[in-house]
Amino acid sequence: MAIPEHMGKFEMVRSFVGYEDNLRMWGQLWLNRTGSTVGGWLVNSWSERGAPYWTPRMHWFDKSDGKMYNVILQIGRSMDLHGEDTNIEPERAKFIRKMLEKWELEWMQDEGKKA
Repeated sequence: MAIPEHMGKFEMVRSFVGYEDNLRMWGQLWLNRTGSTVGGWLVNSWSERGAPYWTPRMHWFDKSDGKMYNVILQIGRSMDLHGEDTNIEPERAKFIRKMLEKWELEWMQDEGKKA
């Protein structure tokens, strides 16, 4: 799947790392250059030492449509989207969304302190 045209209008502004119990995740916040609005998140999630036994999986969470897309990174070159992930585990999707809400709030609070 080709990268949507709007993807070229983003820039990465901040990285986050977090966990809850044995669930782990890192994410990068990408902003739309034209309007300084959140464009989306590049994330990787996995589990350690026990159920639910998730292997690492990367996703692009697109704020414009609220969907998670499969991602393949070409290190130093590009990020390729490979369609919406309709097979994502419901608990993984819930964990990702929960962490992104937390991180987005943290980022907005930090940005407010700069003003």
